[in-house]
Amino acid sequence: MSVESVRMLPIGVDGVAEVLRSELIAVPARFALLADASGATLAEDLIAGTALPRVDTAAMDGYAVSGPGPWWTLRADARLAGHGRGRPLSSGVAVRIATGAAAPTGTTAVMRDEFAETARVSGRLMVRRVPGAPLKDDMRRCGEQWDGGEVLVGYGTRVCPAVVSAAASAEAPTAAVRGPVRADVLITGDEIRARGPLAEGQTRDALAPVLPQLLRACDIGCGPVRHLPDRAEDLLTWFTQERDAEMVVVTGATGHGAADHLRDVLTEIGARVLLDGVAMRPGGSQIVAVLPDGRVLLALPGNPFAAVAALLVSAPAIVDALTARTSRQRLWGRISDRSGSHETLTAVVPVRQLPGGVWQSAGAARTPHLADLIGCQALALLGPNSGRGSVAELLPLPQ
Repeated sequence: MSVESVRMLPIGVDGVAEVLRSELIAVPARFALLADASGATLAEDLIAGTALPRVDTAAMDGYAVSGPGPWWTLRADARLAGHGRGRPLSSGVAVRIATGAAAPTGTTAVMRDEFAETARVSGRLMVRRVPGAPLKDDMRRCGEQWDGGEVLVGYGTRVCPAVVSAAASAEAPTAAVRGPVRADVLITGDEIRARGPLAEGQTRDALAPVLPQLLRACDIGCGPVRHLPDRAEDLLTWFTQERDAEMVVVTGATGHGAADHLRDVLTEIGARVLLDGVAMRPGGSQIVAVLPDGRVLLALPGNPFAAVAALLVSAPAIVDALTARTSRQRLWGRISDRSGSHETLTAVVPVRQLPGGVWQSAGAARTPHLADLIGCQALALLGPNSGRGSVAELLPLPQ
């Protein structure tokens, strides 16, 4: 498929994920310590290595009791967390127990402190349930949360703090994962200056300082951001060098002017272009292609706001495809004061949430900077011909 033929058919925002999932091949799986794989995707079901709890344990500070009561002889020792089950309990006997401590063999229930009282009866220290207190058992039974060998999390799930914590609780700290995805990041443009005083006609690089954070929010890691001049030979050299990253992210090379050489370079090296244009504004002039060595190229517009809009629409879909992630949870909100008035394009609008849960536009956002995103929590995707008060998909902004 030629670059030109794809450019003539910009795809709708809703179709981006489907195209990329069908055209991209997932990266190989690897075994990793889940605590070091945040942002990766499980390549297999996460299986519990042990039951939780492993033995009967106390859910509250109180008394482990054996038998129906209502009085139990209180044993002098106490059961603390991390010190094993201790001596068994005989019927009619109780022992002090701390939250998380293993219940002694013979325990029939754990009675929390506020439901219990002690007294001396015939010279013996006894404990009983307070009259009128609920008949509640505060013991967590072995395997109450899950059994060893049980599927805790299905494959295709993002490795997040909750998954890491659950895996640790289940004695399953390692698993097969795909990702996190890594990217080489290039800023192109002779007019872009990262450091030093601006010459006439130059503009300050306002993307490089924030691109790593934006990419991390999409589960893409990157090294230092590099700058390239607007020369086809520099792009050609970069694309044909061997790299370890799975992606290349380029900004400022998606237009159709005389200085934009990206499409010519992609044609020359035989890249397979998947998307050349998305029916959205701003951010529509983006390109997704597969380079001959298998790396995925995401080319973004040069204007900062347009680049952010394009990145948040397409980068998560690329990650989902490369890591075989199951469907991403989409967020929605009602936009109180804006509509999508264009007949074919999706409007990308910065929004902030109001008390009560509805969302309000921050106004017409300008593309040469990100100042209009200050104080906003998301970008809203207002579909073509959507009216005021419409429900729109929300793309959270990194804070």
